[in-house]
Amino acid sequence: MVRKSTIAAKPIFHAPMLLDWTDEKLQALSQDQLLSLLENLDRQRSIGRLPENTAAAFDQRITSLLTGRNGAKRRKQLAQSAEEVSAES
Repeated sequence: MVRKSTIAAKPIFHAPMLLDWTDEKLQALSQDQLLSLLENLDRQRSIGRLPENTAAAFDQRITSLLTGRNGAKRRKQLAQSAEEVSAES
C-alpha cells in the first residue's frame, strides 16, 4: 500500500474561547481587534457558550487595554445592550 503525500492535511479550527489569551497576545491586538473581541465575548456570553465568571474576567482584562476613547465606545455598547434587554423584558 502506497501513502499519498500530495494530499494536504485539513486545517483544524480552534474556537476563540479555547485559545489561551495571554496578556502578551492581548497587548499585541489593535484597538479595533480588542473591540471586536469584546463584541464576540458578549455574543458567546449571551448564548451560553461561556460561563459568566469566565466572561467577566476576560472582559476586565480586555477593557483594561482599551484607550479612553475606545473605553467610552465600550461603555456605550454596554448601555445599549442593557437597554435592549430591559425593552425585551
